[in-house]
Amino acid sequence: MQDIKQQGDAPATDNEALRKRMKSLFKRYPDITASERDEIVRYLRTAPVLDIGLLKSDESLRYRIAAFEQANARALGSSPSEIAILIAIFAIVAAICVALWDMGV
Repeated sequence: MQDIKQQGDAPATDNEALRKRMKSLFKRYPDITASERDEIVRYLRTAPVLDIGLLKSDESLRYRIAAFEQANARALGSSPSEIAILIAIFAIVAAICVALWDMGV
């Protein structure tokens, strides 16, 4: 029973450890290495929104995070292929809605 509980707590602990790591990197920003910059970019692109929000709610980090996002806007933005995929999904959904409307469903 304890094994199951410990396994269930592991993801939360990992997220917390990663959030603490990002917090320490943002405290040192802009004095970070290129690999650390890439690590932050990867985190901001893939982390749960709640974790990013928790980081941004820290008053001591808010302006450093904003400065990082402004300096790395291109790396944090969506790629053309991601935008194309979203447009294709939207077009397919719109076509299905129009077809259903025409069928009277």
